[in-house]
This record gives sequence, structure tokens and C-alpha cells, in this order.
Amino acid sequence: MLRYSKANLYTKIVAILLFICFSQINAQVQLRLEPGVLLETGSDNLGLLLNIEPKVKSSTRSVIGLRFGIAINPHKFEIDDNSSFFVDDVEDNAIISFVPTFDYYLSENHYRPYVGLGLGYYLFSNFDISDRNGSIDRIEGNVNNQVGLLVRGGLEVANTRFGVVYNYIPKAEIQIPDGPTIGTVDNSYFGIVIGFTIIGRKKISDL
Repeated sequence: MLRYSKANLYTKIVAILLFICFSQINAQVQLRLEPGVLLETGSDNLGLLLNIEPKVKSSTRSVIGLRFGIAINPHKFEIDDNSSFFVDDVEDNAIISFVPTFDYYLSENHYRPYVGLGLGYYLFSNFDISDRNGSIDRIEGNVNNQVGLLVRGGLEVANTRFGVVYNYIPKAEIQIPDGPTIGTVDNSYFGIVIGFTIIGRKKISDL
């Protein structure tokens, strides 16, 4: 079961709502839904992405946005060889992210290549850790939430976007309550996404 700090999560959701309200006053807002898959995960299960992003046009070729995303099973665990603990279920993890973004389009044609950057906050789920000797019950492990960098690019055709995205997050130490650090986890992840504009769609005559 994935667990998050409710106070942090509510704060970020309020920030998203305020952003949308402010943007509606000043400019037309686009809202994009972006599902995708992760590549090169440490899990035997399929890694998935889902991003929701309100965006505002800032110039002829650039837009700013605020991406709310969730990645399922992105963690790549590295447990110390001398540790008596192990991650009980490596498929039970996720990352929630809140990232302000900037995208720049390389043309104004019907087919619009783009590149983008973002810097934001990434929240990690807790996970269960067990003792190899079975001497204690499962305990809760965690890593500290971190600031990360988003880099992306691809092609936008009308109201559909095809792209790749890389989220760089520094490696973090795996901590257990009142115990030692037992290893590290690589939180960075790379994915392929398809985006759909669901609010603020461009009219065919404008393309």
C-alpha cells in the first residue's frame, strides 16, 4: 500500500488550483492528460506514468505549465551486501511530482517539435522492509522527498503530443525507523508518453 504525507499532498493540490484560477483570469488555459510507460525500471511489473498539466501560452512559441504526475514502480533499489534487511515488495512503490515547466516549440507549423524543462518537487511512497533472518516483523522504510529536474522533447500534432521525458532525481538513502541506513534507491526515471489536450483544444481551422 502506497503512503504519503497528507499535509504535503493537500498543500500541492491547493497550489495547483490556485495556479489554474490565476491563469484563467489572465489567459486561456490548456489542460493536458498524458499517460505513458516507464523504461528500464527495477520492477518485474510494468512501470506506468500519468501526468496532468495545466498550461498557459507565454509567447508565440513557448508555454509555461504546472505538471502533476504519478509514476508507478520507478524505484531501483540497491541494498548493502552486509545488511540483514531487504525490500519486501519492490513492485509496491510510486512517486508523485509537482513540477513547474517551460516548453519551447521549434516551429509554428501543423507538426511542431518541442523541447522542455522543469524543476520541481518529488514525493516518494514508503515501502515495507523485512529482516532476512525473520527475527522481526516487517517495518516501514522511507526516503526523503527531493527536488528533481525534468527534461523532455517530442512532436506535437494538432491536439496530440508524442514525447519522451526524463526525470532526474538524486539517489537517496533508504532509512528505517531507529535503525541504520541499509542502502540507496535510484529514483530517476525515463518514459514514453502520449499527451491529449482535453481543455483548450485548438480548432482545426487554426492549425
